[in-house]
Amino acid sequence: MAFSFISTTYIPARALLIYWPMKVILHLTSDCNLRCRYCYAPAKTAKNMSVATAKKAIDMALELGERSACVSYFGGEPLLHFDRIRELTAYALAQAKSLDKDMHFRMSTNGILFDQTSLAFCREHNILYAISLDGDKLAHDAQRIFADGTGSYDALDAKLDMILEYNPHAVFTSVITPPTASRLLSSVESMWSRGIRYFVMQPDYTHPDWGIEDLQRLEDSYLDLAGFYLEKIRAGQAFHFSLFDDKIKSHAHSPFAPGKVCDFGAKKVSVAPDGHIFPCVQFVSDRPDAKDFCIGHVERGMDSRREHLVAKNQQPRAQCVDCALNGRCSNFCGCLNWQTTGSILKVPGLLCAHERMLIPIADEIGNELWAEKNKTFLHKHYKDYENRFPYAFD
Repeated sequence: MAFSFISTTYIPARALLIYWPMKVILHLTSDCNLRCRYCYAPAKTAKNMSVATAKKAIDMALELGERSACVSYFGGEPLLHFDRIRELTAYALAQAKSLDKDMHFRMSTNGILFDQTSLAFCREHNILYAISLDGDKLAHDAQRIFADGTGSYDALDAKLDMILEYNPHAVFTSVITPPTASRLLSSVESMWSRGIRYFVMQPDYTHPDWGIEDLQRLEDSYLDLAGFYLEKIRAGQAFHFSLFDDKIKSHAHSPFAPGKVCDFGAKKVSVAPDGHIFPCVQFVSDRPDAKDFCIGHVERGMDSRREHLVAKNQQPRAQCVDCALNGRCSNFCGCLNWQTTGSILKVPGLLCAHERMLIPIADEIGNELWAEKNKTFLHKHYKDYENRFPYAFD
């Protein structure tokens, strides 16, 4: 398939209205039990967030959240400090109750440190987690390694049955790089065979080795995955596959607008271990220019730079204004833009090439299933999307 845009024929539904709580992402530690090759996080040191700092961040989220707040545990690897997660969860729930507000919890983890105690705690307190798994053993071990260089697949695979027993709706996130671009179908098939049904996949746009041949291999993989997607949805299977579903959603419900999907600094902030506040997770970084995106500290609250950066992120991307895909591609992500181009408003060329490749494939899927009046497809994207796939809005 050439890099071309195919006009869609399936009919847009009304925009979906979603209430967003105020989310505070707590970088509990900069330490991690893995050394993933593509990791953007700061150097792996024992910089840990104090309980006092975390509690101030939780109080801030509750103050800013009109009716609810969300605490997301992040790292490094947050499960290195499970006792702290337990303490902070109890505090957040008590504070929310005293203010008559709702409290939600999220966590990003590599999953290797899960045990029955931590999984039972997450289920009891409705802590929804995203687990990093880059596919089958070859794909995963090529990228997600321990400090000694050995792959981590077997360590996570040994926990998968237990993880899915406690939460069959767990989300699994995969990073695509040039070395793994041709393994996507085998990776998804492997993950499916283990019982995984919620897939979030995205290329590593910062990888220096992307070239024309790599993109062609990636396109071939996407076409293979399109066949897999069609097979499963025609069989009436319930699953979420972000690569295609998010693009279909951008047609079925409404186009994306800057600041509407990327809640950068507005309804989501990241708190570094030392208490400094940033608009999103990737700005908690060793990069010298990351300091330009600091928007406050939990001791004094957020400053005027927050308002400035939120307004800036909501500006149209100048290079995208006349593009037919504007509103459907991922140009809205200020973090991604900054990581790759140094500016939250400048979109990397690799992303443009990727979206021009991916969106037509997703549209072909949508067109085909719409023409069939496939009940699973219609239910998934037009009738009950939010209730059927609640994790997609976290």
